[in-house]
Amino acid sequence: MNNMKTTYISSTDLKNKTAEILNLVSFGGIEAIVKRHGHPLAKILPFRGEEKKANLKENLRKYFGAIADFPEVVKNRYFKRKKINL
Repeated sequence: MNNMKTTYISSTDLKNKTAEILNLVSFGGIEAIVKRHGHPLAKILPFRGEEKKANLKENLRKYFGAIADFPEVVKNRYFKRKKINL
């Protein structure tokens, strides 16, 4: 990422301090890389909702009309009526 600070945490710290780490990522704007036995395991990034919405609008604009409209399909269902005597 561009100007994002990176911090490394152990999987044990993630287990014990999940809320604190998530707050740092969410509100502090840092990315956290989780390590287990010294090897990177996962990366936790802050959620960027605005970027996703912009990409959705851009993709809709780009691909609108790429799939042809299908004519309305009408399914006729026929049921057999059984006469039941009580």
